[in-house]
Amino acid sequence: MPNPRCILLVAGLMLITQAGPLAPSAAGGLSAEKAFGHLTAQCEFGPRNPGSPGHRACRAYIRETLERAGGRVHLQEFRHSTPALPEPVDLTNIVAEFGPRQGAPLMLGAHWDTRPWAEEDPDPGLRQKPILGANDGASGVALLLALAESLGEDPPPIPVRLVFFDGEDLGRPGFREEYAVGAQYHLAHLAAPFPRLVLVVDMVASESMVLSVEEACRVYFTELAQLVDQLALSLGVPGYSSGMGPFVVDDHTPFLEAGLPALLLIDFRDPVWHTHQDTPAHCSPVTLEGAGRLVEELVRGGHF
Repeated sequence: MPNPRCILLVAGLMLITQAGPLAPSAAGGLSAEKAFGHLTAQCEFGPRNPGSPGHRACRAYIRETLERAGGRVHLQEFRHSTPALPEPVDLTNIVAEFGPRQGAPLMLGAHWDTRPWAEEDPDPGLRQKPILGANDGASGVALLLALAESLGEDPPPIPVRLVFFDGEDLGRPGFREEYAVGAQYHLAHLAAPFPRLVLVVDMVASESMVLSVEEACRVYFTELAQLVDQLALSLGVPGYSSGMGPFVVDDHTPFLEAGLPALLLIDFRDPVWHTHQDTPAHCSPVTLEGAGRLVEELVRGGHF
């Protein structure tokens, strides 16, 4: 995702819940242990920037996990050129559907690629090397893979589409149109019935997490954002803030700009973002579980 510090920062933090046990709810099938296991498994492949061995290995891992969970899986494969890279790369959106086959789906997304460089690293000598992306990349994927396993064991009451977007982090700072490539492609090939909601998760496992709904979503879909705030409070989600944050370009942006109801859940204050310190050591199964429980409540709680 592009640097939030380069985008308008809106004042205020409110209602940050403290770490602790999560209250019982309609959600609860998602396994925190499995989720964190998926996070570390992705990182064992190394950086997953497009064209790398880790990218190929992670694609197979995500697909196999979804198929094992009983998802109806298909791939969106395409070739992409960008000024940020010396040659075109092959990208793949991985899509899995659960629950009823008919009706408007609830779409949940996360990007599975990692940043090809580390422009925020304090060591200038490391800034051109691809990052591991434990939080920025692996955490959202881990949450959705654990959710897929829960949905496979206990099918959802509504159609649910999980989309693992590729090419989210291929943009150069200041060139917002170069980001969220996989989301742009998925939107361009979207067929009716359109999603009842697009919910994207990104950077949801930081040990210092301040999780919030992205600001543009609050502006355009206020009631949906307030629903998420209320659920997070009732669940006691660790590190959740209902306060105002920055406008962030991410995989939700193309859908938001197309007029579809879209929300982004993100921790936009991770101190190791786009550095080589973005490793599992800086992630927490507690915060990942909290975000996962919130997402599963949105799926199973009868809110849509």
